[in-house]
Amino acid sequence: MIVKRNNFESIKRQNYSIAVGNFDGIHKGHKYLLDALLKYKKTDNSKVAILSFTPHPVKIMAPDKWQKNLVRFRTKYEKLKLLGLDALFLLSFSKKFSETSAEQFIVKYLINMLNVKNIVVGEDFRFGYNREGNVNLLKKYQEKGAFNVEAIEKKSDNKNNIFSSSLIRDLVKNGNIIKANTFLGHNWQVQGKVVRGNALGRTLGFPTANLKYIYQISPQRGIYACWTQIEGETKWRMSAASSGIRPHYDGKEEILEVYIFNYTGNLYQKRIKVSFVEKIRNEEKFNSDQDLIVRMKKDCEHIKEILTKTEVLDNN
Repeated sequence: MIVKRNNFESIKRQNYSIAVGNFDGIHKGHKYLLDALLKYKKTDNSKVAILSFTPHPVKIMAPDKWQKNLVRFRTKYEKLKLLGLDALFLLSFSKKFSETSAEQFIVKYLINMLNVKNIVVGEDFRFGYNREGNVNLLKKYQEKGAFNVEAIEKKSDNKNNIFSSSLIRDLVKNGNIIKANTFLGHNWQVQGKVVRGNALGRTLGFPTANLKYIYQISPQRGIYACWTQIEGETKWRMSAASSGIRPHYDGKEEILEVYIFNYTGNLYQKRIKVSFVEKIRNEEKFNSDQDLIVRMKKDCEHIKEILTKTEVLDNN
């Protein structure tokens, strides 16, 4: 899957079918829309792509409301590639760009720059200056023969909870990983390169691989049952993860510490993926290191019981 940013000159001759959106997390609602897009690979012999804005428009237009993404860009890229997308098109978003009218956006970007064949969007899709553009405007251009438009209605679970990245983000931040994973259709995942820690876990008999939450949200502070995949491997390993500030050591920085069961290698600067399954308890401050060790042993036994009954819900 190729990634193109702003320069689409080589693209417009290929008549791509596109979906427009951020697709943070690639949840079940996204999958309905992407399935509709992917069908054009067969029916129209068309290449298919996502058109997204970077940074997210909310970060520019309402920074006080901005929250980090559910997953980092690399995770999104991997999942889109596995689904069968051919390309990811990125348009740089700025305050100046936000002044582009809806019709200017259609003519300049969708028609002249990308020459799209089919456009798939959510039924509530809005775009252009002051969000003036909508599906009806796109369909006016469809009537002119510019492109075909397909609008997908919002999808919900059997309790009428509409699948959305913001809902899943709230679930993760509240520690409800089980429900978040249900809405995602796969395990919520953190990935990155292992950074050097202060080896406190090793001195306790539980050496950890440490990750920082730079490009995505962190979950509610606590201890989690997880599966971990190490760079260069295909297997997933049982793991206990602590996310938070380490109150037992009066820590301040939010960090993810992952203890991988029955693993002894050096993971510094290696990339790992941590696939969250369930939260088992909150962070705690103990009376002594020995009390902490006793509790960590109990946590690991509990996590083994959980993971023995589960499998990795992962599509990449």
